[in-house]
Amino acid sequence: MRYVTAKEMKELDRAAIEKYGIPAGRLMENAGRAAAEEAMKCAKRGGVFVFCGYGNNGGDGFVAARYLTKNSYNTFVFLAGKPRPFSEESKANFEAVMEAGCKPQVMATPTDIDRELSNLNKPDIVIDAIFGIGMKGSLDDFYIRLIEKINSIGAPIVSVDIPSGLDSDTGEPLPVAVKAVKTVTLGLPKVGFKNPKAKLYTGEVVVADIGLPKSDAG
Repeated sequence: MRYVTAKEMKELDRAAIEKYGIPAGRLMENAGRAAAEEAMKCAKRGGVFVFCGYGNNGGDGFVAARYLTKNSYNTFVFLAGKPRPFSEESKANFEAVMEAGCKPQVMATPTDIDRELSNLNKPDIVIDAIFGIGMKGSLDDFYIRLIEKINSIGAPIVSVDIPSGLDSDTGEPLPVAVKAVKTVTLGLPKVGFKNPKAKLYTGEVVVADIGLPKSDAG
């Protein structure tokens, strides 16, 4: 099995879009659908919390939320962090999940975290789509608080591509990371997963085929 660094994975994505003409939106759709399918294996029905960031990992989360809503899950979407512009693909999927009847709730401060989650029943499954492989450096206090809160919910967590807060190249938390029961990693596993300590955060790693060209992703 080939493992890739964040830089190598970004190059594979770039080549798929620019060299092979695969639409970025299709890759995001495939990623989100794969995450939703794996989440549905963990909980056949019930409530779902989907935590999304403003990057493309969050876009994958919006797609997953849309599929779960269409499959009759009671889906709550939370948009984490200070507002910033979406990519074109993430924006389209943000709008699509709202059209599906699921309005994301914004969490930008620690107070927002407590307010949004305090009156909700414990979900049957949680999807983590806050940060992807681009996260480097140390998380700020808001994200540390949020990740600790997500870990304390007590429901199985499925992470999209990589557990939020985990460095994809080293497998080390920054300084905390989501503790998933399953990580649906996209295209190829990340080199940081070889770190024995990463298993505490990734749980079972499922490699999702998102449509990258076989000649490059093999």
